[in-house]
Amino acid sequence: MAHAQLDIRFTTNRLANQNLVHNSYKFQIKSSRGDRCYWKCSTRNCPATIDTYNNIPTKVDDNHNHHSDRMQLRVDDVLERMKSRCKDELTAIPTIYEEELVKLRDREWNDDTHQLVEHIPTFYSCKHQLYNERHKTLPALPTSVADITVDGEWTETITGQPFLLADDNTNGRMLVFSTQKVPEQLII
Repeated sequence: MAHAQLDIRFTTNRLANQNLVHNSYKFQIKSSRGDRCYWKCSTRNCPATIDTYNNIPTKVDDNHNHHSDRMQLRVDDVLERMKSRCKDELTAIPTIYEEELVKLRDREWNDDTHQLVEHIPTFYSCKHQLYNERHKTLPALPTSVADITVDGEWTETITGQPFLLADDNTNGRMLVFSTQKVPEQLII
């Protein structure tokens, strides 16, 4: 008997846990042992389960006692794009939220898109998720001057030019940030 490749994908929920999506149904991890995971439908009291080994389905019991919520999956995709942008960009988070909504409105506006926009949570209700994603990429705030470490991308401009010119700790800590062009222009 030939096995057809199942259409599954993995997503991250608002608590940063992994979900599995199959046939427009969302599953959450019930338990795991090594590379083997046992998934249950995320709808309470639904008997549907999926077993995976190395993220490949080995057993599928697709016996759901409810209809799939395709709209919620689409909302989750939009929120996932917002979170990804919050992690990858330094654009203001309210701006990212608005830009993603505008992208939805700019496409062919139809009833499905209108419903999707209506189901997307307000900025106030999802802002903590978005800010938490941003904080994952930013360094922790130092508690003292000695805790300040500036290295890697934080010592360069967006174009890769050196930006940290001096880090002097002889008479108290002093950091000097500037590009090479500015000091050259100041010298007369």
